[in-house]
Amino acid sequence: MPARLCPLFTPHREPSRLAYSFTVPGEPRSAAVARGSVRTALRAHELADIEEPAVQVVSELVACAALFAPDQNLYVSLGWHAETLRIVSWDPHPPGHRDRALGAVCTARRRRQLLLAIGVVRECRGTWGTAKPAPATEGTTVWANLPRTGAAAYAARRC
Repeated sequence: MPARLCPLFTPHREPSRLAYSFTVPGEPRSAAVARGSVRTALRAHELADIEEPAVQVVSELVACAALFAPDQNLYVSLGWHAETLRIVSWDPHPPGHRDRALGAVCTARRRRQLLLAIGVVRECRGTWGTAKPAPATEGTTVWANLPRTGAAAYAARRC
């Protein structure tokens, strides 16, 4: 039994308590740090059955964000709701540009860079997308939802 100060406190390890966020620098090695953090969080919450697809997706999101915002801080979050893991990546690269043609080029390049992540999300019967930044902020948010049943089936097929 783990040590605790309050005798009435019972630790919760169920997935519903999973809620983590962290910041990494915009550089290639940050994808490895994100993978390790996601593995640790999922194992701590007894979600090892979806570890592989989650690690693949977060790795691709962070690697892509690092290419669009080198040397800047990137934000990653994990959350659990309704038997679904939500992964969110944010980088400070603006989603639009004053020149619409250049903005379209950036959007197309980001989408191409995320093809592997998009494929994994689809194989897991999940969803993904981008979100507009809040009015007071700029940047690009990319999110992915991995339902446990689909992600676990995907992981089982890969073994």
